[in-house]
Amino acid sequence: MRQDKKRKTEEYTFIKETIKKKHSAGWIIRRIILIAGCSVLTGFFIFWAVNGTLPGFLQKVKKQDKVVLSVPSSENQETKNTYSGQMSDDTDEISSQEKTPLELYEDTYKEALKVSEKSMKALVTVTGISDDEDLLDSSFLNKGNSEGIIFLETDTYYYILTYNDELADIHRLQIVFSDGTETEGELGMGDDDTGIAVARVEKSRLRSGEKRNLSVAELENGKSLKQSDMVIAIGRPAGDDGAIIYGMVTSVSEKMQAADTEYNIIATDIHGSQKCNGVLLDSAGNVAGVILKQNDKDSSMVHALEISQILPQIERLSNGSPERYTGIYGTSLGQLQCEKLGIETGLYVENVAAHSPAMDAGIQSGDVISSVDGHPIGKMPDYYEYLQTKSAGDRITLSIMRKNQDGKYVRLDYELAIEER
Repeated sequence: MRQDKKRKTEEYTFIKETIKKKHSAGWIIRRIILIAGCSVLTGFFIFWAVNGTLPGFLQKVKKQDKVVLSVPSSENQETKNTYSGQMSDDTDEISSQEKTPLELYEDTYKEALKVSEKSMKALVTVTGISDDEDLLDSSFLNKGNSEGIIFLETDTYYYILTYNDELADIHRLQIVFSDGTETEGELGMGDDDTGIAVARVEKSRLRSGEKRNLSVAELENGKSLKQSDMVIAIGRPAGDDGAIIYGMVTSVSEKMQAADTEYNIIATDIHGSQKCNGVLLDSAGNVAGVILKQNDKDSSMVHALEISQILPQIERLSNGSPERYTGIYGTSLGQLQCEKLGIETGLYVENVAAHSPAMDAGIQSGDVISSVDGHPIGKMPDYYEYLQTKSAGDRITLSIMRKNQDGKYVRLDYELAIEER
């Protein structure tokens, strides 16, 4: 009995210790149920949060996305893709239009070539040929050559504008046209003050095919170049044959004095040489100036005589007409200077040519010419034009202002006899 009780007690003790160290199956089941319940409860709360509070928050985010990010719908996305394609095409087109400075420079030069094409075909080389009897072989000598340009075509002749200094003491001319055709030319008249001359070629010397290769340049008449105007120098602006250089007019204020007139000088930013010659073209390709040959005192930039001012000289030389002449070298007076002298307009006499009608009549340097035959005169070209309406031997009266010993200007009248040269 005691043994049975002791055995039971030991079994109880064993069971008690078993409860402490190893859980029973029922306890494990209860824990599983508890955990499952908590999971279900947690899932409920999560479900409530997702279907309750979170949708409102997401709705706010969606509203913000539509405003800030402009999230497109499928239709809008298609529109955007189309727009993007247009932008890409436009960008490619813009990129193709954008050129480097060198490409733009190249395009400008090509345009200058195109504009000057007609006048370039009118260029010729004029060579003066002089016989020299002292040479044992009885050959001839070239007296230098320069560029010329065909500016007029008549039924009989081509007229060429060239330089006078290369044609002194020559017997005949050799003309080489732009296509290489060579023929003999005739010397016309030259002008020492401007340095220009006119030559001509008989059309009968050229075959019909050779004539078709020639061109006649257009002389600009009445339009004066001004600062910043684009110009193209052709001929030998830098000393090389057949050159084309473009630039712009930098100044038109400088004057060149000639007997009884003066000319505007066109200054450019084109670099020239000591042997430069040729013509200046305007942006339309018309001849706007004749390049002046340089001397040691000149700058290295190309300068030219304005063609509109020397047209009367070109016409006179072409016709072989003599020039009416008095030998006065002067310039226009400013308005303020005229007001101080009490005259309307005036010409300041800077120099008088030796043995000229002006010197013979008593005109002096420093005199101010106020009128010619009673007509106010204020520009030397106007004075020259008036002289050309007269004949050799005609007499004109110049009213002048001259400073006396007291330093005051007094009026004097002088009569001059016009000469021809």
